[in-house]
Amino acid sequence: MLMHRIAALSVACLSLPVTVAFAKKSDRTGWYSCPDKTFSDQGPSSGIIAECLIYKAPLCYPGICEALPSVEPTVDIFVKRYPATSGDPATASNVWFVAGGPGFSSSSSTLF
Repeated sequence: MLMHRIAALSVACLSLPVTVAFAKKSDRTGWYSCPDKTFSDQGPSSGIIAECLIYKAPLCYPGICEALPSVEPTVDIFVKRYPATSGDPATASNVWFVAGGPGFSSSSSTLF
């Protein structure tokens, strides 16, 4: 029983720096460089240049729903993009991969 408590405390202490680092990133505005593998235990990144952003999306849209005054009116959405490496990035088509879903974590379904 004591080993379980020690293990749980160790995991909590080890995850704190990750939580603090993510909280600091969420205060940023605009795109910033980030690793191509956001959540990975497979070693260093492959060198693909990725950019990340925390987008504040409205929780409710006017005429659709009304958020309570006690509720934060926006939700943070983590977005990662891989800029085009050939052709004209201004005219390149966009492809969106929406990871996760009901019952599945988006961190375990990272495509890159």
